[in-house]
Amino acid sequence: MLHRSLKRHALIRSVFVLSFMLLSNAVGNAEESWPRFRGPNGEGRLADFQVALPWNPNQIVAKVPLPGNGNGSPVIWGDSAYVLCANPDTAERTLVAIDIQRGKIRWSKSYPSEQHPLHKMSSYASSTPCVDEKGVYVAWGAPTHSMLKAFTHDGQERWSVDWGRLVTQHGFGTSPVVIGDRILLFASQDAEELPAGVEPGEDRMIAYDKQTGRQVWERPLKTTRVCYGVPCIASDDSKSILFCASTGEGFFAIDIADGKQLWSVPMFQKRICSSPILAGSRLIATEGSGGGGNVLSAVGWKSAEFKSLAAETPTLQYQIQRAASYVPTPIVDGDFLYTWADNGVVSCFDLATGKNEWSQRVGGNFSGSPVILGGKLINVSADGILSIVKASPTYDLIGSVDLEQSVRSTIAAISDRMLIRTDESLWIIAK
Repeated sequence: MLHRSLKRHALIRSVFVLSFMLLSNAVGNAEESWPRFRGPNGEGRLADFQVALPWNPNQIVAKVPLPGNGNGSPVIWGDSAYVLCANPDTAERTLVAIDIQRGKIRWSKSYPSEQHPLHKMSSYASSTPCVDEKGVYVAWGAPTHSMLKAFTHDGQERWSVDWGRLVTQHGFGTSPVVIGDRILLFASQDAEELPAGVEPGEDRMIAYDKQTGRQVWERPLKTTRVCYGVPCIASDDSKSILFCASTGEGFFAIDIADGKQLWSVPMFQKRICSSPILAGSRLIATEGSGGGGNVLSAVGWKSAEFKSLAAETPTLQYQIQRAASYVPTPIVDGDFLYTWADNGVVSCFDLATGKNEWSQRVGGNFSGSPVILGGKLINVSADGILSIVKASPTYDLIGSVDLEQSVRSTIAAISDRMLIRTDESLWIIAK
């Protein structure tokens, strides 16, 4: 049994390493950047992490005041972090660049926008930017004019596109991703349970040229209810594939070159707020509602070879209902899958079978997604309690820190810095 487990662990890790190597040119060096929602390819892991946790007060570089609130997370490129903020009263959006070595704002750019209804736990700045060597890209949605903008690292606006109307009762919450010469945006909208007289929205995946903002292609998708997952990516020398999840389409894959849908597995009944994750030969996502009934589904292939991921439709391998998360995205490390449920129940499962190893309540309510930094599983509750759990098949609560500020975002990190976006400020914690 041990021999088989070690072989399985080696296979999974080899696929992760291959995936990182294939993506490195597109997303930057993982030791120096955290380029999108939950880091390289959304995996949320950083092995070489040198910041002591729990930290002591002299590790706090700064608590940089932000010009507005928001649920979107910071991204990092070199010694700069970028975060989207919004005025909750006017919907004005502000992109902020912060020097994470000195703890100072480098520049900010503000834009007026439209007020519209939001979920009580949402914000006008719930989207996470993405970043690469050319600059930073940020999106937001509004009823009549929704924007995607590109900036240089020194704050010059390179281009701007209006991607149209947004139909949603909860607000815009997905995030753009960059791969090669493309920016991808999942424009998901509502077509169900709308107020009388409101015309349904239209789901679509849109690809833009990174240099110019020119639309390269647009893929119409089945519209049911707005979903917020940020796609993940796999590539080889000839092709890049976008892996996605929505209520209308289920799990689905799109060829990034031309927008062709390669396959779909319809299976979801409820809204998808978390992001899909690719773990070797498995694709994982969760669905749910504010009232519960959350389900984690894992589909998979017989082989983790790239040609299988592209050409073969995956099949359902297992589902997890107890302790599945709704908003927080699950995370994989080695042979194990971890969920951090909205109600503060943290669980560990065998990745291959879905067998539960442990489930423990750490307390609090969570909107941010967990990350694994230096072997520690970390998340911050809405009331600002950061909990640290050992990423292990045996439960071990290492400690906690009270930030005393509301948090609905996800942690970002590089080897010697950890960033936490609160409702008021950006915390920078150093080694």
